[in-house]
Amino acid sequence: MEFLNQTGVFLYPLILCSCLGVYVSCERIYALRKNVLFPDSFIEDLLDDQIDLNNLSGDSLARRLVLFFREQSYAKDEKILKAFVQLEIGRLEKGLFILEAITAIAPLVGLLGTVFGLTNVFGTLSLGLDFSNTGAFVSGIALALNTTILGLLIAIPLLAVHSYLIRKIELTSQNLDLCIEGLLYKDRI
Repeated sequence: MEFLNQTGVFLYPLILCSCLGVYVSCERIYALRKNVLFPDSFIEDLLDDQIDLNNLSGDSLARRLVLFFREQSYAKDEKILKAFVQLEIGRLEKGLFILEAITAIAPLVGLLGTVFGLTNVFGTLSLGLDFSNTGAFVSGIALALNTTILGLLIAIPLLAVHSYLIRKIELTSQNLDLCIEGLLYKDRI
């Protein structure tokens, strides 16, 4: 608890960054579950032309893609289908900019706390270079180090989660490209 007390006013923006980052991470991990994107055998079923919409969950990406292709007469155009896929990828990326911003902001808030703490430390030094106020010196160093540590402790895991989610979306995008080709190929035959 002393660690948090020694971060001063910088604790509040860092807690906000942490809470927001955890929320967005959990929401995106939940939103990008496999059964919400593509069920296990969807791509094979699509390529074999054996898609059963009853086997697809109500709001899955696979179901939206198949329904769009089957119900919209203009969806047979490759450009329109690719535009639909780009909109879907935008939906998948929702909120990731927040994670990206937090991974940049949290260390900067920590750095600001470091600068503020060191400014307090150097403000306690007298002209004779002896400590005129050791309590202020110790609290300034603690503030400097603790805000840096806390900023990095927030940013590093969120950067890992962000990278994981971006990779998952890239793989989904590749699967969508394969699905488009499969749908268009089956439609031409």
